[in-house]
Amino acid sequence: MRANPRRVIAALALLAPFAVSESQAAEDEWSYEMIPFVWAAGIKGNEGIRGNIVAVDESFSDLVDFVNVGASMRVMARREHVGWFGEASYVELQADSSTPIGGVRATVTSTFAEGGLSYDLNSALALYAGLRYQQADTKLQFPNNRLSDTQSWIDGIVGARWAPVISDNWVLWARADIGGGSSDLVWLAEAGGGYRWGSRWGAYLAYRMLDTDYKNGGFVYDIRQSGLLLGFGIRF
Repeated sequence: MRANPRRVIAALALLAPFAVSESQAAEDEWSYEMIPFVWAAGIKGNEGIRGNIVAVDESFSDLVDFVNVGASMRVMARREHVGWFGEASYVELQADSSTPIGGVRATVTSTFAEGGLSYDLNSALALYAGLRYQQADTKLQFPNNRLSDTQSWIDGIVGARWAPVISDNWVLWARADIGGGSSDLVWLAEAGGGYRWGSRWGAYLAYRMLDTDYKNGGFVYDIRQSGLLLGFGIRF
């Protein structure tokens, strides 16, 4: 039986609003990914309490016993061209240094959290802006004295994320941001990649640098943290 063209056109016209509605609903749905990381970080820079400044330098290559390992959790959400993100990290870093009065052990427990909004300029490039909170619990153990102080601060950040490869299985990205406020300057650079399987799971490896120059009175935290991130993600 031959179909009547007018009836076919009429049927398509009736179905079109439902198709557009379903397509729009799919575009309006949020997608999420949660990625817990392990961060093996080195430390380099200057730490100071009450004017006592110590130079520290403990590179990632020195961390054979993985004492200086931190944890990080990142959550990302996307819908069409917009998104939001949040991350919280905890790293305990320790380094030994020599001074004119003898050896000094510097220990810093670093906590930072960041969150913000992103906008996709195209399929590969996105801009983002937000806030980064940091807290440093610093201890300096001198031969005959021990100093400690804890301070926290917040900076505004702006940055960009470039993902030249995004496929069903593979993803490559690089991101960088810069900011300030309480700090004289803070910047972050990160590059990594990952493999995804199925509709939910992914494994990721990245290298990150976080450089902070913060001073408040006699407290000095001019530190660069850098090292590998290893994470396992779930999408929903």
